[in-house]
Amino acid sequence: MQKKRRISLNAIRMFVTVARTGSLTAAGLELNVTSSAVSHQLKKLEDELGVSFFRRGNNSVTLTNAGERFYQEVAPAVAVIERSVEAHYRHEAELTVQASTSLALRWLIPSLDRFRAIYPQVRVRVETVSAPALGVQPVCDVVIRYFRAGQSAEGWELLEADISRPVISPRLLEKHGESGNIPITDVPALQCAAGNWDWKLWCEKVGLPLTDLTFVHEFDTDDAALHACIAGLGIALSPPILTDRETRSGALVALPGYQPIEIGSYRYQRLSQAKVARQFCSWMASEMLNLRQNSI
Repeated sequence: MQKKRRISLNAIRMFVTVARTGSLTAAGLELNVTSSAVSHQLKKLEDELGVSFFRRGNNSVTLTNAGERFYQEVAPAVAVIERSVEAHYRHEAELTVQASTSLALRWLIPSLDRFRAIYPQVRVRVETVSAPALGVQPVCDVVIRYFRAGQSAEGWELLEADISRPVISPRLLEKHGESGNIPITDVPALQCAAGNWDWKLWCEKVGLPLTDLTFVHEFDTDDAALHACIAGLGIALSPPILTDRETRSGALVALPGYQPIEIGSYRYQRLSQAKVARQFCSWMASEMLNLRQNSI
């Protein structure tokens, strides 16, 4: 009978953490060990399996093709184990929600006071991520992801469609024309998505060549781009879910003459069967209904 290989589960957990964070130092801090200990465990795991999982740079690591395949295979299993362990320590009135940084800052966190007014006993923990990996379930109760138009979203519930439109500060709008009806090509635009995919899709649907727009600044999050937009640096492409406070206060207005276009959607999965998770998802649905009614 062939002897089974015994691979350290701790080493696999370290592998998953490094793959997710892209850094030995960050993984060490999260796991409360030194970066050298992480590096040693990874090297031992690679030697035992006879494969290289990472390309190592000066301050970061990136996955090889073999590493990416292994990550997609083992990360969900590690998440299940961690979620089960976490459940033994958590109180039934605690809830962990994961969302992108921009959605958390611009909608989720400012709205939590309304959730607490209904469920004052529930303690919500918000985890923010910049580019969450689809197909890998995090250790949380509810996870919210963004899907581009046409991207497969099987198994995900719709939270809100991303019906984006160009928004601008009233000061910049007035600067470019007293009537307010100005061509979008006359105003500087702001980029906040990799490859400008959102502007490309919007322009295709409105029949406008992307090359007709002038991009003056680039940002890595919607939140940063919208702050720049409020400051009058240019127009941004954004849905009401991210700009509700600013449009209510008058800090931002929709650029006149241009229709909102659906370019994606925000969707969620409830990973917990706990009552508080069901209550939170129900509350999100009611929040979206109110948002749509107020945006009409």
